[in-house]
Amino acid sequence: IARLDPASKYPSCPDLTQRLDALATEICAEHGPQALAKGIALELYAPQAAVVAGHHDMLGVLLRNLLDNALRYTPAGGRVAVGVARCPDDGSIELSVSDDGPGIAPDDRPAALRRFHRLARPHGEGSGLGLSIVARIAELHGADLELADGLARADGCGLTVRLRFTAAAWTAEDGSTD
Repeated sequence: IARLDPASKYPSCPDLTQRLDALATEICAEHGPQALAKGIALELYAPQAAVVAGHHDMLGVLLRNLLDNALRYTPAGGRVAVGVARCPDDGSIELSVSDDGPGIAPDDRPAALRRFHRLARPHGEGSGLGLSIVARIAELHGADLELADGLARADGCGLTVRLRFTAAAWTAEDGSTD
């Protein structure tokens, strides 16, 4: 997170368009063994190319943090769903990571995005930086971030982290930007 602080924006250069759908596929595959070990159904919905302006490594850190949290807090036998889709209303790209874990109460959600804030959880590990790093990377990319109710379960709902990015122009035939 210290490396993110001095940055006013991710480095700007013409090759910074990223296939968010492909990155999500790659990172879900990396987390497959972790999900299998806990008996968690890890689902990915990315039906089409979803291109955003952004820094590949930072977006990778963002997705890894979201999946790590979802898999850590979702109980064995639960579900984690990752979605990447173009929003029909404005053409933006939405990335969502939803789970059916314990969730975060609506009143606690703003604090959960602060550095070193840890929720009172009996089995929680970590330093309380994951969501603050996600929030900072989203800010650097001009993405809107929302914490919302997640996947329904018998005793409540989990958490959804939803990010909305501005779509970037991309030519499918050769991968170049317009």
